[in-house]
Amino acid sequence: MTTEIREDMPWVIFRLGEQKLGLSASDTKEMLALPTVTPIPRAPDFIRGVINLRGEVITLVDLRLRLGMPSSETEKENLIKLLEQREQDHKNWLAELESSVREGRAFGLTTDPHACAFGRWYDSYTTDDLKVGSLLRLFDMPHKRIHAIGEEARSLMDKGRKDEALEVISSTRQGPLARMIALFGETREIIRRSNSEIAVVVERDGVSVALTVDAVDSVETLARDSVEPIPAGQGGQFDNLISYLGKRQESEEMVLLLDIGRLLDQTRGIAPNTN
Repeated sequence: MTTEIREDMPWVIFRLGEQKLGLSASDTKEMLALPTVTPIPRAPDFIRGVINLRGEVITLVDLRLRLGMPSSETEKENLIKLLEQREQDHKNWLAELESSVREGRAFGLTTDPHACAFGRWYDSYTTDDLKVGSLLRLFDMPHKRIHAIGEEARSLMDKGRKDEALEVISSTRQGPLARMIALFGETREIIRRSNSEIAVVVERDGVSVALTVDAVDSVETLARDSVEPIPAGQGGQFDNLISYLGKRQESEEMVLLLDIGRLLDQTRGIAPNTN
């Protein structure tokens, strides 16, 4: 049954990636760190399994997958692969600089730390993970130092001081590059170990289901006149589960409002408590 909005209502505002969504607070029973999950054989891919909440068996829906988004694990693996590629880029960068010096030819790669693939990603990437954020800030100095070596080595070559240029490159490999390699490894390991998903348990008419979300922002009231229905077929990848679009009162940010009635209807019969 589709949720109807007749008055100002409190909503649980949460995040999936960069997307902000809302759940009716009146349907929200509990929020907790993701507990142990027991898989359900032959269940749809968006059904992560079931959890045991104080003796109650509850279906766990991977909300990212249900809404057509990459799973949290997929995003984690993609980020790890990206960091592996950016680490190799800088090993290759310094190797190419050394080769250009030894062969007496021009160095064609960028010496601007903001222009390489890592620099462009680094300048735009944001994260709510405090450990990852702290480590990423430590990249700034060694990364800039590595790129500065390109100009320094070229200046030494122009002065006929090839051996000094090679010594600078060698010390960079043992210093700033080694530091970056260590930071890449530490960052990937923290990402592998991280599991910050939250399970939000919702209930209506005695039927419960748990949803995985990335983070919960707040519980706040959305004015009825700020909530608009989304015409059928215009919800994009979220169609069939999103009935309304709401506007937050302070930031005026738009939030997609999840229809719990529709979601519960779609999970009926998959696990014991949704029959």
